[in-house]
Amino acid sequence: MRYRVVHRTTYQYARPVHESFNEVRLQPLSSPTQTCLAFDLTIDPPAPVITYRDYYANNVHDFGIPYLHDHLTIEATSDVVTFAGADEAVTGPRPDDPDRSPALEALVEDIRFSDEHDEFLSPSTFIMLDDASSGLAHSIVAGNAQSNAYAFAQEVAVYIRSHFTYQLGVTTVRSTVAEIIAGGSGVCQDYAHVFISICRNIGLPARYVSGYLGDVTDSGASHAWAEAYVPPYGWVGFDPTIGGPCTGRHVKIGVGRDYADVAVVRGTYRGGGEAELDVRVRGTVLDDGQDLATTLDAIGQGRGKLMQYQMLGAMQQFQRLGAMTQTMGGMTQTLGTYSGGMPGQRDESDIPRQQPQQQQQH
Repeated sequence: MRYRVVHRTTYQYARPVHESFNEVRLQPLSSPTQTCLAFDLTIDPPAPVITYRDYYANNVHDFGIPYLHDHLTIEATSDVVTFAGADEAVTGPRPDDPDRSPALEALVEDIRFSDEHDEFLSPSTFIMLDDASSGLAHSIVAGNAQSNAYAFAQEVAVYIRSHFTYQLGVTTVRSTVAEIIAGGSGVCQDYAHVFISICRNIGLPARYVSGYLGDVTDSGASHAWAEAYVPPYGWVGFDPTIGGPCTGRHVKIGVGRDYADVAVVRGTYRGGGEAELDVRVRGTVLDDGQDLATTLDAIGQGRGKLMQYQMLGAMQQFQRLGAMTQTMGGMTQTLGTYSGGMPGQRDESDIPRQQPQQQQQH
């Protein structure tokens, strides 16, 4: 499947902002299951952008706007090909193949396996392995004690889909798993967190995935799902919002322990008062054929283009600090004429504020 996805985020500030620094994770990954053929990032007002890979190898774009502005618009356009059909699982056993994953009980008792994947078995920012999630996890595993690891992960996705109510507005980007379980409802971000918590409680490594459903023509947010590490298949995608494995519809942006690691936009600003957030995501199917000959040629060209954007994170951070120092120095005199205050003043208008974050939804 080949898609074009346009993700437009707009912040409108109540009063002019005199500093804004942001990082975005909007560029889809190139991996064994998909390739990003083209990516374009447009920022208004214009700003120089620094690109690097974070700890989890996600693409990050970092930029600052150290001058007056009353809005911020970030538009990312991505062309991506996924190596599966819309109804075909991208990872895991093929439809006619047996489940070759090990027995769940044997896998979670493997100390070496647990040590290798400890990062995705431990609590994280939004996923505390508390009594609520532990109780739910063990009630599910009780009915699947003899399951293979893949079958268990699939059962968890089905359970969440059938036992939770998809509902907008009942959770926020900071809702914990315990709160989601208690409320019994939420959006795809919440479903992914619950899935991860259940798997980790049992001893099956799991991580969060941020992305899109490429064939959703119009939405107010991006999508989210989860991956479990299942030998011999590796990281296998499961979408508990849908209740099944991820298919060629799923376009992956980034991975992390939970949403905190892959927030679509993260930033701070000074001045401006409250910010109003508007998000639009539009997906278009460019090609649903299975002939990959032309696509593979494009992939080779796309990878060459993507290499131009890859730099070492440490060098970029050094360059960013140098560029900020020069730019801020040049802006000092101009900003001094603004009644809203100068950077560094500790009045109400100069207290750093977080940009409103986007909650990922189906």
